[in-house]
Amino acid sequence: MMLPMSACKKRLTILWFVGGGFLCFIVIVQTIFNHYGNRASDAWGWLLPTFMPTLSLIASVWSMDVLGKSAAIESVDRFVFWLAFALSLAYLLVVAMTILLQPFVSSSAEGYISVMNRSSLFLGPFQGVVGASLGVFFVKKQSEGADQNGR
Repeated sequence: MMLPMSACKKRLTILWFVGGGFLCFIVIVQTIFNHYGNRASDAWGWLLPTFMPTLSLIASVWSMDVLGKSAAIESVDRFVFWLAFALSLAYLLVVAMTILLQPFVSSSAEGYISVMNRSSLFLGPFQGVVGASLGVFFVKKQSEGADQNGR
């Protein structure tokens, strides 16, 4: 079953921008309260690469839509969208967990940064899978009236 591409793009955009905004808000508050001590730049150096590439991809897709607006109504396979959405949500929750669980793992700024660095062991591959699913989502679209092979 097919879904309207524009609605799906909006949902993914909201998920990523709200999720990224939430993550930034938490680290801003932690930075203000000196949670990371003199290692705040390390915390930001870890955080921004976890979601900024995806936000850049989404912003680029929206820019391309504005510049090359077509008259065709595009649609995307329901499974492809929900897979990309679910993986994105799970990934953002794991990034948030890494930040929010720090006080339960350590009581020092060094320990917090250590938790962030260790999380890269699983976040890196996870981010790759999420990126691949988003790539499939943004590339695999059909114009209304096209058959399953895009004709």
